[in-house]
Amino acid sequence: MGSPAAQNTAAPGEGTPAPVHRVHIPLRVSDFLGLHVNNVQFQEFAQEARRLWFRERFDVAGSRVPIALARWMEIDFRNTIGMDVAEVWVDVEVLRVGRTSYTMRTSIGSVPTGPEPCAVIDTVLVVTAPDETTTLEITHEERRALLGDREEAG
Repeated sequence: MGSPAAQNTAAPGEGTPAPVHRVHIPLRVSDFLGLHVNNVQFQEFAQEARRLWFRERFDVAGSRVPIALARWMEIDFRNTIGMDVAEVWVDVEVLRVGRTSYTMRTSIGSVPTGPEPCAVIDTVLVVTAPDETTTLEITHEERRALLGDREEAG
């Protein structure tokens, strides 16, 4: 897996460009169903990209934000990725940060399929206590780390 390459794009409905981080994930034979990537694997790619994003970018001492549970997810499948593809790229960005949750978008594609994503996944993650049932408020420092240089109202 490669290191993310930062890009800037505007998140829908927002005037300030959101920092986008790209990671590359090699494909395995088990990722395919027939001659294309199994649709279920797109969620796995999104989860792995979020994990890499947190490891490489998120640096708030004592923060609980990476300890979050997916509350809601929507996948927009736009194109298939065929057997001739060796790796996918995944762009990760934070769309919104609320009081106890945040929304991340992962756009997944490959070089052979072109610059447009083959799938776009929006996931709402809720910050929880270790019991995984109690929600916790996102601190100012955590909000700043999630948003990067962007400012946004909760």
